[in-house]
Amino acid sequence: MSILKVEHLTKIYEGKMAHKALDNINFSIEKGEFVGIMGPSGSGKTTLLNLISTIDQPTSGEIFINKKNPHKLNRKETALFRRHELGFVFQHFNLLDTLTVAENIVLPLTLDGTKVSEMDNKLNQVAKRLGIEKILEKRTYEISGGQMQRTAIARAIIHDPSLILADEPTGNLDSKSSKDVLDTISTINKEEAATTLMVTHDPVAASYCNRVIFIKDGQLYNEVYCGDNRQAFFQKIIDMLSMLGGNSHDLSTIRL
Repeated sequence: MSILKVEHLTKIYEGKMAHKALDNINFSIEKGEFVGIMGPSGSGKTTLLNLISTIDQPTSGEIFINKKNPHKLNRKETALFRRHELGFVFQHFNLLDTLTVAENIVLPLTLDGTKVSEMDNKLNQVAKRLGIEKILEKRTYEISGGQMQRTAIARAIIHDPSLILADEPTGNLDSKSSKDVLDTISTINKEEAATTLMVTHDPVAASYCNRVIFIKDGQLYNEVYCGDNRQAFFQKIIDMLSMLGGNSHDLSTIRL
């Protein structure tokens, strides 16, 4: 069953010089897949994520999440759709420092008016799962970057979304924390069939995916599948990136 279907997606930014950020993109993601999106800077990765997450509107084409097109909804319905169907993990964590870790995690449930007993139950489950039960009462400025990202992941999955969207989730982390966070996302994906789409420029992060879709100049360029050998998959990703001719700074330091 397709959780995400992208059909003939095009995005043109009007201006003195109209810029076609995405050009007739088609792909789908099945339930339980973990898919990476890669490409050089300016290739359209972020635009694609913004369209899927309903932050931005497509110029033409359609997006279906669980057979629903969120871009056909009104503003109030879109906000509810985003809150129920999508989970977000960002590079900059996007946590509220006025709240405790626990309060940050249950935010989606708080906004939905979930019963306190149910919230506590879900919070305990998800905190245990991510190994952050000991820091729930702390404020975000009292915890490490890795713990912040785990908090953000907990917030992204506490309401069992149909699709988790991760934007450079390891971009602000050291290699140890990056590995922890990627292991966590990967485990949740495998054990809970949590469908995940991750934009990354890091080939190591991408090697955790089942497959990686490459975009160049707003068009689908290619895709590679993991198979049984992660090391070989990692090499395929490296080869594809060098063919794409991204700038060397687009490739973060290799650490597998």
